[in-house]
Amino acid sequence: MSAHSVIDWLVQIPNPTPVPPPVGGDKILGLLNNVKWGAGVALIAGFFIGLIVWAGGRWVDHHRAGKVGVVMMLCAVAGAILYGIGWSLINSFAGG
Repeated sequence: MSAHSVIDWLVQIPNPTPVPPPVGGDKILGLLNNVKWGAGVALIAGFFIGLIVWAGGRWVDHHRAGKVGVVMMLCAVAGAILYGIGWSLINSFAGG
């Protein structure tokens, strides 16, 4: 069985129809929106705290603190990229 025939077979499978969440689903969505907001704030805070650590480490000529600040900023940027990609992937999968 070739990969092309498997793909053709998978394309023929129909998507299930979406089902609305049960009663109380608005509270779950509200909680998830709060978690999403908190994650965004944490990413922004991590970047700016990393910037402060980097600048402070360079100001007092402490290279390890400067490197830690750069790593914090890079982690925040990478987290923001993954956050954006993950959210759009989840929305595309949920949208059908």
